[in-house]
Amino acid sequence: MDCKFLDSYQADLDGNSIDVWYCRKRDPFVLGPSREVALRTCSSCRLSDHTRPPSELAYEVERRNQELVALNAIVSAVNSSLDLSTVLNTGLDKTIEILQVDAGWIALAAGEELHLALHRGVSDDYARAMATLTAQEGVVDLVAREQQTAVVEDVKANHQTLPLAGAEGLETILATPLKAQGRLLGVMAVATRTGRSYSADDIYFVSSAGAQLASAIEHALLFREQIDRVERERRLLEAVETVNRSLGAHSVSMTVVTEAARLMNTAKAALLVVRGDSLVAEDVHNLSPEFRRDFVLPVATSVPGRAIRDGVPVAVDDTEREPLADGAMSAAGGYRAFLTAPLQSSKGTYGALSVFFERPHRFSDDDKTVLATFAGQAAVALENQRLIREKDLLARTDGLTGVSNRSYLELALDQTMRSLHRNGGLVSLLFIDVDDLKTVNDRHGHQAGDRVLRDLAGLLAVICRETDTVARYGGDEFVVLMPDTDARGARQVLAKIDRAIERRNAETPNDTPLRASMGLQTSGWSDPEELLLAADRSMYEMKRQRAAAT
Repeated sequence: MDCKFLDSYQADLDGNSIDVWYCRKRDPFVLGPSREVALRTCSSCRLSDHTRPPSELAYEVERRNQELVALNAIVSAVNSSLDLSTVLNTGLDKTIEILQVDAGWIALAAGEELHLALHRGVSDDYARAMATLTAQEGVVDLVAREQQTAVVEDVKANHQTLPLAGAEGLETILATPLKAQGRLLGVMAVATRTGRSYSADDIYFVSSAGAQLASAIEHALLFREQIDRVERERRLLEAVETVNRSLGAHSVSMTVVTEAARLMNTAKAALLVVRGDSLVAEDVHNLSPEFRRDFVLPVATSVPGRAIRDGVPVAVDDTEREPLADGAMSAAGGYRAFLTAPLQSSKGTYGALSVFFERPHRFSDDDKTVLATFAGQAAVALENQRLIREKDLLARTDGLTGVSNRSYLELALDQTMRSLHRNGGLVSLLFIDVDDLKTVNDRHGHQAGDRVLRDLAGLLAVICRETDTVARYGGDEFVVLMPDTDARGARQVLAKIDRAIERRNAETPNDTPLRASMGLQTSGWSDPEELLLAADRSMYEMKRQRAAAT
């Protein structure tokens, strides 16, 4: 019997041009690779042939009813859950059960690739070989490209295009696209290890089951996306709150990179700042100190620099496919993909925040939005910390000389005495008074006198340790607080200051000389005022002795 509904088109299958036959009466869907197979399986056309015996028609009608009942069972099963795993397992298991085939698998689309999501009746080696399917075994690639059901009735005859299936011992394959609202979500395939002819009813059933399964997959994916979005928004709020709570901590930037990595579900992150024409790493999370030190990229031509220049997030899904990605940096950091968002505040662009992934990663618009939102909040926090530090610095710094002021000295001295009271030890206090500052002011003006004070403060800051406190006590008086310093060590500091003053005077015009009287006091725990007073008396004794000598 001929069939007026049969038609064909040419398709490329791994470089080979083949004729694919289909029935225009059904959607259409593919019936087979040859006209003979298509004609043999097109039972929908045979049902309209009234010359056939009634018993044959009755059998095919009964078979159609059974498959409709089975299809309804699949529809009910897959639509009763929004869990993707449940949907996939139910859809594939029911299809295998109804068609009574030996194996099956489902591959879901991820961009241009298909990733194996579920398999039944095949070996783990076969499953691993099909884990990522850009053009999996010919037939699946054909189904994905043409988005129509396809039949392979003899795998051995297609060994070149189906080597994995042949090695697995599969003999027939029936595959259908999982398509919802015009979008390909994946491919479902079933297979047998013995010969079998798939009827049009079988093909129609698989195509219909695939359409229903695709609809359920779409709902499950949307539900998962919604759950993921809610979870990510929760994590975003937590990350922002954590950063804001860290404003009083030593390093907000370290908190920023740690929370960025956690938020984006990755292990590595970096805070990048602009230094001239370059981007450098200010803080890193799970990246080596060497990487942090060596990370230097040009703002003008680098990918992270583009995020700063354009003020928008920039993603690299695979560094090996991005010509502008720095290969040396990628290798040193051990990452293959990264997403960078600019750190922008009311003061401008501070730098950028990057998160890194060890494998190629496809970034969604939602990924970019979330990191950009967090980066904006982080930039505000970093700016607030800078303002807090500037305010604290102003509150404890002498405006003229840049060393600590008297208030901060009194606080540091009180804390030192508390420590001595708990732990014992010694502290030395050096009291310094600039000699003849009034004469310098009268002869050369207050600017010259201010320069003398600044010169002395600069000398003291260079000579003293980071643990020491150099402070302007008031007017022409300075104090150096030296914790854990005995009398011998303090005298050495005093001698260094004397030599530094001599060098300064030798290098500076004689009309603005710097001379200073110094008093030294070393003590264990005592009253702070008494220690200051003792050092002050020692200083005035030196001043008196100098006056008597002249």
